[in-house]
Amino acid sequence: MKKIILSLLVLATVLVTLPQFFAAPGDLGTVVVHFKKWDGNYTELGSWAWGGFDPQPLHDGLDEFGATFVYENLPEVAPENTETFGFIAVHRPGGGDPDWNNGKYTGDISIPKTIVKGGETVHVYVFQGNANSSEDDPRYFVADNTKFNMLLVYFDPSGSYEENLGVHHWNGWNIPSVDWNSPAQIFTTGGNTATGMAVKIAMVTADKVAESDPAAAPDAGMLIYFGEGDGSKKTGDVKLLNSLGDAPHTLGQVGFSYVYSNGNGYTGGSNVFYGNENYDDFAFNAFSFRLLPYAVDATSGAATGTYAVRNTQIIVKTSAQVANPVAHEDVDTEEEETTAINTVKGWFSVKEKTGEDTYAETGLTVERVDFALRNATIADFVVVLDDATPLDITKEYAIFYNDGVSEAEIAVNMDTEAPVITFPLLPANKIIEVAWGQPFNLADFPLYTATDNRDGDVTLKVFVPAGSNAILDTRVEGDYVIELQVEDAWGNITKETFTFRVVKSGQ
Repeated sequence: MKKIILSLLVLATVLVTLPQFFAAPGDLGTVVVHFKKWDGNYTELGSWAWGGFDPQPLHDGLDEFGATFVYENLPEVAPENTETFGFIAVHRPGGGDPDWNNGKYTGDISIPKTIVKGGETVHVYVFQGNANSSEDDPRYFVADNTKFNMLLVYFDPSGSYEENLGVHHWNGWNIPSVDWNSPAQIFTTGGNTATGMAVKIAMVTADKVAESDPAAAPDAGMLIYFGEGDGSKKTGDVKLLNSLGDAPHTLGQVGFSYVYSNGNGYTGGSNVFYGNENYDDFAFNAFSFRLLPYAVDATSGAATGTYAVRNTQIIVKTSAQVANPVAHEDVDTEEEETTAINTVKGWFSVKEKTGEDTYAETGLTVERVDFALRNATIADFVVVLDDATPLDITKEYAIFYNDGVSEAEIAVNMDTEAPVITFPLLPANKIIEVAWGQPFNLADFPLYTATDNRDGDVTLKVFVPAGSNAILDTRVEGDYVIELQVEDAWGNITKETFTFRVVKSGQ
């Protein structure tokens, strides 16, 4: 009898326990896996899946983020459940078998079954990469339907992610509070580029501002940095509302912020791209290596990009940070440092253009390349040419970059534009009358300014060259043409004239 009672107790325990592990019948949900391939090419993209996800010969469709895979009628499970869905994004030519050799775009992505919510659609985001899910790097990102979400993607083209990289944040994020210089560690490696470089990703959430208004998203912000003051900032403010786009907003909505590193201490904001509609601009800046062209900031007037400041100096700006071999941990001795400096010097060559896409076989002699020796990554260089092989403004040149991983070239922008001399107070005919027979009054000499597109204000360099256009004789009536001349740092010369007219009073 005791055995029968014991058996009944065991059965009762099982019946009581089972509902804790299995949701009630009918509690079914949908999971949508959104997959992003960095180049945006989803031709013949399918999936391999297991654990409750079905393999698909082709994705279910495309949205602004990427390809979607929809899994319906999935049972909700108890929080204690440890089972996972398995997912691999893979090329399936013609909808057939997966191309495991050349078409595998993720590792094994293990997504907990606990994400399923009965009667709801849950959105999961997965990025192209080459590793399996792990405890440190799950490689999937789940949107919370009860909160506002922002998917933050951060890429450093140099691959040099600081150990303490994180964010400082304010105004409503569901992230533990941190002090300045103690970054919140929100990032994991969420993907890899086609060349294997890590991409850091985080899904961050924020609660609604007012209980009565589910569309009231907070003005939450953050900046990316590595906790060593302003000089360690990677961005200016990154804002939730900007990522969500135009109001009204809805709980469960996902905003997108794509950021690439523009070096340390950068807060300008041009490296932050909001929304999937701006992803292509992010990808171009983040994943394509270029030598940036010469440009002038419309507000500050400061020059940027790649250009020659004089005939033996070329400023070079790369589109991406590159690892600095001088700052490598293996460089200990002075000899090793010299070798590393020469390595950087060897990245550059300057050649005269001899025709359409043809260049002189022998380049100009590079004396040295200056850069920030102690920075872990670098994107700014000064290529110094030997005095014996200067640039000639009557010719055309290109500068070439090749560090063994990235290659780029660009025409050398030289200053071929002469300064401009202006006379702000002179009449249109540029004639100044002076009194006959009187000593010349210096106050009658016209006000002038001289500006150069590269050198700026060169007024102090203006002079009257000796010669016939440098003479004024107030004892003799007539017109005296005076010539002003100015030369910029490149040897571009401007000459302007005006006329002193000597006249007798009363005429």
